[in-house]
Formats: sequence, structure tokens, C-alpha cells
Amino acid sequence: DLNLSTTSGGLYITQFNDDGDIIFQCDDGSGGVATYFTIDGSATNMKADKDIRFNDGVQAQFGTGADLKIYHDGTNNYIETGGTGSGDIVISQSIDDKDIIFKSDNGSGGVTEYFRLDGSTEQNVVSKNMRFEDNIQAQFGAGTDLRIYHDGSNSYINEAGTGDLIITGGNDILFNDPNGLVY
Repeated sequence: DLNLSTTSGGLYITQFNDDGDIIFQCDDGSGGVATYFTIDGSATNMKADKDIRFNDGVQAQFGTGADLKIYHDGTNNYIETGGTGSGDIVISQSIDDKDIIFKSDNGSGGVTEYFRLDGSTEQNVVSKNMRFEDNIQAQFGAGTDLRIYHDGSNSYINEAGTGDLIITGGNDILFNDPNGLVY
């Protein structure tokens, strides 16, 4: 065994060679040797060459004040803001015609898409039913002029803006009452 230790001050490992690297290697689990971590002097970055596992409750923290945290607490997974930071959480896709896809369990042991931000069609695509709880409105227009909601007893389509509510159909527009009468 080789142990590097100090009882006072810091412990420095320094590479003075121009564009040189510091490479951490270990057994690869099959009798060979593999690189696990590289401090790349020419690219001026650090590269993980193998998986990094954070044990339960250990956070990956980003920002000088631990502004963004990603962790698993033994039960649930979290991406959260905190520390001394401020600002929004921004999820961005900048590759042409690509999407941001939200998937979850499908109730049958598989995984399925529920919602997608489609970069090629410039649309929000809802792939599964979307439920709005009582008194939660689907609002449309910059001034939330059109509101559709259910209050627990009744359902409403409310034009709350200054304009008219215009219903247009390709053929007839039919209204059904509870007795099956069509108007």
C-alpha cells in the first residue's frame, strides 16, 4: 500500500508539464487497468471516464453557494435550488429540430411519453390525458381572456376579455343536453 497524507497544511499534486494531464487509474474489475478520472491540462477540464456514484443523501452541488443540488435521499430523487443562489431553473435544448421529452411509468411496467416540447414543429405535444383539478383553469391569451374550468359542480367556458366568444365548426355545431336532445 502507498498512503499520501499530511498532518498540517494542504496536500498538493502538481503537474508542471505544459498541456500535461493527471490521470487516476485503478483495476478495471477484469484483471486490467482503466482510467477513472483525468485532469486534462490541454483541454483545461476534468473528465470522468467511469460512472460516478453519489451515495444516498450525498449531493452533487453546483455554484459557489451550492445554488443547484442533485441528489437521492434513499427514497426520492431531487433537482432543487438552494444555497445562496437566485434565478430560475432553465431546461434548454439547442440542437436543431430536437425535443425535450417527459416520460414516466405507464401503469403497466413500462415507460411512456406524457409531454413533449417538439423543436421541429414548434409545438407543445401532450401525449396523455391532462387533468385539471376543480377550480383550476385552462387559460388562453396574454390577458387570460378565455378560461375553461370545472368548479366541482359545474363546467364553464368563460370569455373574460374584451372580445367575443366565437365558435366555428367545419359542419354543424351541435349541443347535446342530458336527455339526448341535440340543438
